[in-house]
Amino acid sequence: MKTMTVDQLALADLNFAEMCRGITRNAGGRVLEVDGLLMWSGTHPSPALVNGLIRTRDARPPAGEVFDLADRWFGEVGHGYSVHVRVGKDDDLEAAATERGLERMLDLPVMVFEGPLPDFTVPDGYTIAPVTDAAGVRDVVEAVAVPFELPEEVASVLSRPEAVLTPFTGAVVARDRDGRPVAAAWTMVSHGVAGIGLVGTLEHARGRGLGAAVTWAAMRAGYEMGATSAALQASPMGHPVYVRMGFRDVGSYRIFADMAGH
Repeated sequence: MKTMTVDQLALADLNFAEMCRGITRNAGGRVLEVDGLLMWSGTHPSPALVNGLIRTRDARPPAGEVFDLADRWFGEVGHGYSVHVRVGKDDDLEAAATERGLERMLDLPVMVFEGPLPDFTVPDGYTIAPVTDAAGVRDVVEAVAVPFELPEEVASVLSRPEAVLTPFTGAVVARDRDGRPVAAAWTMVSHGVAGIGLVGTLEHARGRGLGAAVTWAAMRAGYEMGATSAALQASPMGHPVYVRMGFRDVGSYRIFADMAGH
């Protein structure tokens, strides 16, 4: 396996930004980009996922300008927003978020996988299939809404086929013998990276290897679209699974939320 480099973290940042940009535009939201700052605003005011910002250049724009822009832009529609701080790169942004009293929500390790994909098996009693229509998208959301504790407004956005089934995206869903969705994963390819997200398994189906299986399947879909590596942000539950799969930590995001907007 190749050695991890800072460049791969930068590519993971760009891929995550493309995910936020693409989902928001496809679901009828707004996107603003200014000198390395990306802001996205969905159709609901919640700061959870559907309204947020991230910098893709180090120290640009300065933190004060970032918050001035964000307050005006999100304030136009009365939305709160989340701030995705790249730990070690956005120290000024983190300090400003803390000084402003934004709520620290969570830390997410950024993990990268490189090299060819191994063969993998689907656990007995389950099937994994690509998602190609609206019914499949609903199955994905059904499989991940509870594990992720997705707010209803976020689930409603992700339930739209136009938000998640577009060029250079793909999703897979695992179903049990009765055809019920139990696990799912999604990918978007940009910058040669298959960004993996929405990996979830319903509680009664955990411990069978389904999380890893749907992740491999989503990665395979991404590689078939031209990716040569994969990246994701890991939950505490998923992190040990991804380590066993061969992912490695290359950075982390610290997420703050402006719950009320300014």
